[in-house]
Amino acid sequence: MAGKFLIVSKKRATVNALQKALRADRHRVFTAPNGIAAVDTALDHKPNAIFLGVALSGLNGLETARALRSLTPTANIPIIFLAENAEEAQLIERSRVPLSDCLTAPFDLAEVKTHAAAGWHTGDQIAAVLPMKPDNEWMLAILDPLTRLYHRRYLLHQLAYEARRSGRYKTSLAVLLIDVDNLKEINRTHSILTGDSVLIETGQLLLKMARDSEIIGRNDTQDFVIIAPHTNEVGARALAERICKLIAEHHFVLEKLDLHVTVSIGVAATSGSDLTENLALLGRAEGALTRAKHAGKNRVEVG
Repeated sequence: MAGKFLIVSKKRATVNALQKALRADRHRVFTAPNGIAAVDTALDHKPNAIFLGVALSGLNGLETARALRSLTPTANIPIIFLAENAEEAQLIERSRVPLSDCLTAPFDLAEVKTHAAAGWHTGDQIAAVLPMKPDNEWMLAILDPLTRLYHRRYLLHQLAYEARRSGRYKTSLAVLLIDVDNLKEINRTHSILTGDSVLIETGQLLLKMARDSEIIGRNDTQDFVIIAPHTNEVGARALAERICKLIAEHHFVLEKLDLHVTVSIGVAATSGSDLTENLALLGRAEGALTRAKHAGKNRVEVG
């Protein structure tokens, strides 16, 4: 199955080389010479991913990326920046454009193909998990833009609510803090977009395991949180062990990569008798997670 890719660069040699590499895998390739044309072409053809140079006429690459992110049809198309030197690469890193990665010249064509496949796969995953009905678009304000799970601010609000409710009715409450092991290495070896795919897949696996009463969200760049009302320490640990096993046995991302991904989990639970203890659950889970990482990863620790 062929994908669609857009190449935007003022360097004809770069465009020709990337075109040849992508067309060798039977992909359709579109090109644009500048930022304005790139936005128009992306809107017209909806590519699976965009290879985007930095030094463009009119809109530069970063301005073009921000324009693409501001438009609903192109907001979630992965972008692979083409940096001509280390200075441009650093500029891209500082910009923190969502759903983006970077290649630095001279461009290795095998790496181009790897990033193209990762971008295509990530875009497909995002399309699968991000559909939002018009009457539910208000939820975007409380969702993480990558995983479409609740973001940290909303999680803290929900934890405070559940802590008060637990204290009022003397019911147990647990927090699980879940961290993807070696995500930086995955990003470095297989591309940041592949790492994004791992995060999306992990979030979807957690959603499938969760009960309706449990609240799942993204705490940080690679952390997930589960707030589990009416769950004591024994139940929380059992849930964490099941998650560890599920993630370790799951075949992540592209079949050719067959990534072996694991998670470390910090667990904290309370009987609900003390509001102060309830509110301290996240801090205790963070301490337990740190111990799990230091003890070798792919394990559960209780705080």
